[in-house]
Amino acid sequence: MNTRHQPSAPTTPPTSASEPANSAWIPWLLVMVLLSALVAACVGFLKVVDGTPASGALLSAGTAFGGTALLCLAVVPVVQQLRHRG
Repeated sequence: MNTRHQPSAPTTPPTSASEPANSAWIPWLLVMVLLSALVAACVGFLKVVDGTPASGALLSAGTAFGGTALLCLAVVPVVQQLRHRG
């Protein structure tokens, strides 16, 4: 009687019914967006003060926003890994 045993589906840890698992992301995403907007506004202001045309200042501010947002999002997995180690 050789029967194959089906592997069971991976189980996920139970979460609290009153709070969704991803609810902690909302305030952190808001902080990331606001920080990125602040950096972008500062870069845009400094470019305008330097005499750069508005189009160039807007392009630099957009680049600063994107770079800051990517950096903030890249920090999240690093912090999670450090929490699991310690």
